Amino acid sequence: MITLPQSATIDPVIQKKLDAYPVDIRPKRWNGKAKSVTHFKLEVLKHGLTIQSGKCAWCQLAVGEEGRRTPHRDHIAPKAKHAKWTFLPQNIVISCEYCNGFAIKGEIDTISVLADDYERCTFHVVHPYIDDATIHVRFVPDATNAPIIIQSLSDKGAWTIQKLKLDTPSMTLERAKSHLYERYAAQLNPADRALFTEAIALS
Repeated sequence: MITLPQSATIDPVIQKKLDAYPVDIRPKRWNGKAKSVTHFKLEVLKHGLTIQSGKCAWCQLAVGEEGRRTPHRDHIAPKAKHAKWTFLPQNIVISCEYCNGFAIKGEIDTISVLADDYERCTFHVVHPYIDDATIHVRFVPDATNAPIIIQSLSDKGAWTIQKLKLDTPSMTLERAKSHLYERYAAQLNPADRALFTEAIALS
């Protein structure tokens, strides 16, 4: 879990077109081919990967080519339940397919108190743009201060960890393997690192 700075900035002309869609059809438009939609999705993806340093907003594992996990545009408040915010940049983070999959987050309702204004909603989940994640969750430091074992510091943190299964043995193991890989790769010279990365990609 991380706290994120400002969400993606979308061209006002594009945003106006998206906001003009009737609320009830916005989730269907999300998968459409309209230029405004594809532009929005591309900008959100590029921005998210940059500010998240190529890591899932929830589990902190690498996504994309380096992490070999598919980056998903994850609606914090699911669009199936809150269609109004389908095209709201502040409602979207980049996550891995595991955290955003139906077996984990899927369409679970992350809002406990709904309001007309997005920022006035009360969220069950630790919201990466609104909340200070360090108040709600932390990674228990080890000898190398690696972000491996996650711990809740609040009820909201506990809800987030439980619902997104961030403290399961399998997820903890994945974070440990990722840390060991990064630590080992950092010690290699550029040529060996390139060979190592290629070997991992082919395995």
